[in-house]
Amino acid sequence: MWCYFERIKRRLKNTTVQNIFFNLYFFLIIIVIIPVTFFFYFFTHRILTSRVIDSIQKLSISISNQLDLEIRKMDTVSINIAYSNLVRDHFASYLAERYNPASRYKSSKILMDIFVAISGPFITVQQINLYDFDGSMIGAGFFNGTMQVKLDKTSWYRKVMLLNGRKYISSPYNNAFFVGDFYKDRYFISLYRVYFNNFRERVGIIETVTDYNSIFARIEDIIHPSSSEIKIFVFNDENKIIYPILAKKEDYSLYLQILEGGSKNVKSGIITTYNPNLDEKELIAYTSSEYTGWKIILAQPARLVMLTVSYFTRLILVVLGALVIVSIFLSFIISKKVTEPIKRLHHIIRETELETLGQRDIPSLESNIKEIDELCSAFRKMSIELKESMDNLFVAKQKEVEARMLALQSQINPHFLRNCLANISVMAEEGVVEPIIAMCKNISHMLYYVSADSNSIVPLNTEIEYIKRYLECIKIRYGENLKYKIDIDERLRNIKIPKLLIQPLVENAVKYGTNAEPPWTIRVTGNIEDKYWKIEVQDNGPGFSKEKLEEINENILEIKVNGHLTKETISGMGILNVFTRLFLRYQSNLIFEIKNNPNGGAIVTVGGPLE
Repeated sequence: MWCYFERIKRRLKNTTVQNIFFNLYFFLIIIVIIPVTFFFYFFTHRILTSRVIDSIQKLSISISNQLDLEIRKMDTVSINIAYSNLVRDHFASYLAERYNPASRYKSSKILMDIFVAISGPFITVQQINLYDFDGSMIGAGFFNGTMQVKLDKTSWYRKVMLLNGRKYISSPYNNAFFVGDFYKDRYFISLYRVYFNNFRERVGIIETVTDYNSIFARIEDIIHPSSSEIKIFVFNDENKIIYPILAKKEDYSLYLQILEGGSKNVKSGIITTYNPNLDEKELIAYTSSEYTGWKIILAQPARLVMLTVSYFTRLILVVLGALVIVSIFLSFIISKKVTEPIKRLHHIIRETELETLGQRDIPSLESNIKEIDELCSAFRKMSIELKESMDNLFVAKQKEVEARMLALQSQINPHFLRNCLANISVMAEEGVVEPIIAMCKNISHMLYYVSADSNSIVPLNTEIEYIKRYLECIKIRYGENLKYKIDIDERLRNIKIPKLLIQPLVENAVKYGTNAEPPWTIRVTGNIEDKYWKIEVQDNGPGFSKEKLEEINENILEIKVNGHLTKETISGMGILNVFTRLFLRYQSNLIFEIKNNPNGGAIVTVGGPLE
């Protein structure tokens, strides 16, 4: 076998695309398709079985919850009666008037009205009965009146007394008290509990009665119509069948054995077992309600799980067989169509050299194969963009160094330092200490910030701190004649900007803004507009002259066209330095606006997209 694969490997070294396609499809059939089909079958079987099991389990829980809801309605009415002061008072009167028929009848009528009111306008239960221990019953609902009942002869009396106030749910029974043929064949379920007086003494028994069909009516609605083969059985806490009421014992004996043989602590589960009555396996889900004690059994033939997957698997096998035959045939045709344009593209790539990158015209293949034509087009575009990127990278590196040097020269120049030192000297002669300390700290911080060999991109918050220290030094010189305000949106504090981008604008505002009569005002504001950050520097000086604006705009246009300035010495270098670095970072997405304020002074706005 190893030698066989070695021979195939040697043959594939110099084989054609057509042979590769054929060999790949052959091994695809043997190694991939057949195992995948079997895997698909068993995997799907496992998933479908799991889904059916989960569905049946959830269905049994849903039915259990629905039955709990119906019994809870009866229990709620029973509890409302048990805790009603009106019922307690009038029933006490009813018991006290044992030998006064007229008063006893009056109390019973009042109790009937209270029962109807407690049942509510939607008739939560069909019948409410209240027994005393002498056997007198007061009823409201289908039967309104009183009756004598031998409690010790009933099937439920002793069980209710043993529970001492907890609920007891009866098995379905034919109507015992209602009269008329209409109720003859109807079944009912009762909920009982002992009734106590104010002294916690047992004085009677409360019974709430609901029609059997109204409790179990929604079970069939919960079962999907397509699941007609699902069987449902409900047993009470004594493992007696309560649904369906007319079921034969041989129909549910298997499920009863499962319940009786299971652990009482297991509230729900699902098993697969053989049903001899049906001669097939069944999936059986069971759920036990903690509230009612009822157990719900759902049974479904196991064969239903695999009907869909078996049909689908046969269909897949037929389709895959046809596809394999067609694919092998088409592989010969496709290989010829693919080989030629690949060879031509290989020839084009091999002739491409670094010196001619982006200059040589690469012809279109026109192979009618979209991917190969797109690949050729992408290579042609990549060649052009790679050349442009290399040129831009070279210019960017060069301009970054130039811009950094221009920024250093523009920010910390001998004139600024000379003025600061002169101010320090004068203040020292006058014995003013605190401004000297502040100015020295500010200058030290500024020199460190400018000269530090760190990343050229810094948080805006750091740049603003630098500007504040610069303006503090200027303010020491000009005193109250200079006022400044910095208002930056808190969301902008951590955005990244080129280092020393805003300071040249502030220095220009100070330099040219102080050419007017004081007081001089410098404003630096920052905000976010349409997913762009914007910084605006404004002064109240004489503003830009028309000639200066035209010169700056001409230089900006030249930077946009050539990527740099051709002039070696220019005026307005601080502003153009800012524009150059913005252009290198954001290209056409930058914000740069320079204008005069109609109320006096100049406004320079810079910005870029939020990253």
